[in-house]
Amino acid sequence: MCLILIRRIIGNLQFIAFLLLFNTTQTFAQQSTSVTLTGKVTDEKTGKPLPFANVFINNSSIGTNADENGNYKLPDLSIGNIEIAVSFLGYETIKQTLRFEQPGVKTVLFKLKEGMELQSVTVYARKNKKREKHLKIITRELLGNSQFSKQCRIVNPEVLRISEDDDGHLGAQTTKPLIIENNALGYRIHQDLDDFDYFNGKVYYGGSTRFELLTPKDSLQKKSWRSNQKIAYQGSLKHLLASMVADSLQEQGFKVYQAIPDSLRMFKSVRSVNGVNTLANHLHNRIEAIRGMRLIQPGELITERLVVSRTQLEIFNTKKRGRSPYSDMPYAYSQITFPQGYMIITPQGWVSMPMGFEIAGDLANDRFSTLLPADWKRDN
Repeated sequence: MCLILIRRIIGNLQFIAFLLLFNTTQTFAQQSTSVTLTGKVTDEKTGKPLPFANVFINNSSIGTNADENGNYKLPDLSIGNIEIAVSFLGYETIKQTLRFEQPGVKTVLFKLKEGMELQSVTVYARKNKKREKHLKIITRELLGNSQFSKQCRIVNPEVLRISEDDDGHLGAQTTKPLIIENNALGYRIHQDLDDFDYFNGKVYYGGSTRFELLTPKDSLQKKSWRSNQKIAYQGSLKHLLASMVADSLQEQGFKVYQAIPDSLRMFKSVRSVNGVNTLANHLHNRIEAIRGMRLIQPGELITERLVVSRTQLEIFNTKKRGRSPYSDMPYAYSQITFPQGYMIITPQGWVSMPMGFEIAGDLANDRFSTLLPADWKRDN
């Protein structure tokens, strides 16, 4: 009986040891790609700390505020490339791309320059019709024309400094972050608008973007936000890239064609049949269908993938009707070009190093009414 008891005790100890080893291994695996970013935010000239400065990963909801001494800490970051943005009222927002190849604690100090002094807001007794007209255009171009646009609003349009040159270019910048509330997706977006240019129906804008999660009033609104986020994800660039990585383009409703290099083409031109331009006429001569796995290569790190194409990609979203150059493909149409021949993404479709990639067509129409943070995750 004593022998049986001893064996049971030894067996239990072995089981406990196994559990400890298993948990330790799990913890190590979880931490093996984890980076903690720490540092301090200070005034570039005086060296004084900037208390409660915003430190965040650009285009994401991942961020924090420095403490009263300007010290900050961002834990649980993945190895790879991230673009950090740092902002403080009255100072120029800075962006810096960091690359982490090893896990652990990394320290980065940020020094901010004083920016433009905030101009006092003039209240007009009569409405400024020209500014109102320009503001409508800017609002439309920033929010877009999606099913969610009417549930979005610019909270503080007074921070926009609007200008128009002699050629008709409509420009805008912000003196402090533009706040956009998206009540369809559940985000408050803080946008440092470095540049906005609208001309002949085309728009360009750039800056740093910080997503803040709104608090739902009840479980029904929370469920509605999640449902709308899934709708916004469908057919997006992130959806396309994640489908390439998973080699599930067709299942997800995408058809991708790659241009054939001129040196390999049988014919230099493609003729339409009876004046009708069809995709079938271009196949195996100017373009060829391609699977996601042929475009994806492993990166230097386990958190990276390369999208590689020396020639232009033509993309169709077969779950969305739209215009295309081909009469037999009446679907939403886009083009993607990689000037460097590649770009770096995460397995989830987050573009971590764009390498100057160019996008046109339906995928280029993303606006703040449908924009999701880079760290948004779909359900498994």
